[in-house]
Amino acid sequence: MNIRKIYTTWYDKQRVKSVKSFIRHVSGKNILDVGSGIGIFNNVFREAGFINIFAVDLDEDSLKYNDAEKIIHNLEKNLPFPDNFFDLCVASEIIEHLDNRVNFIKEIYRVLKPGKYLFLTTPNRDSLIAKFDKLIGRFTVNGWWNGHNYQHKYVYGFNEIIELIKKNGFKIVRVGSFYLFYGLPILTNTSLGMCTWILAKKKVY
Repeated sequence: MNIRKIYTTWYDKQRVKSVKSFIRHVSGKNILDVGSGIGIFNNVFREAGFINIFAVDLDEDSLKYNDAEKIIHNLEKNLPFPDNFFDLCVASEIIEHLDNRVNFIKEIYRVLKPGKYLFLTTPNRDSLIAKFDKLIGRFTVNGWWNGHNYQHKYVYGFNEIIELIKKNGFKIVRVGSFYLFYGLPILTNTSLGMCTWILAKKKVY
């Protein structure tokens, strides 16, 4: 049974769609998926030509279903990889669960090759859905999101997460959001979607 075909949430489907939309612009063979879980992006990675997929997560149960190269690791700590090793890092819906967020971005920068890419997604505090949820009292910058407790440590605003990426050496290539509002699961270049997406590039010195 392919567990990756079982995920059914609209949010996961949009995450896969967003990665698929931008990965075709990136070439290379080594890819790092941090907070990979069961590996919902693996088929997309392979279709794009990536040969070596490294899946990093602390959740051993999720990694059991992941058919990539699995590394059990606490992302609050430095990544267990050499400098300038990866062509692409995907960090989807993970930074909001960490305390050591600045070091997390610095570590991704370190392990990427010069001129290569980070693709990051994270819930957007400035989204229409978040604004609506604030009005009805079911949103906080940590913990609760869209009426559920997802154990978020911190939810970034749209410009706030962009500035964090830039301050740690990356050049922003493209940025936007997806899932504009309930019933509108679309990619958008505005700051109003439920999830911010960022394609950023490590500088070449």
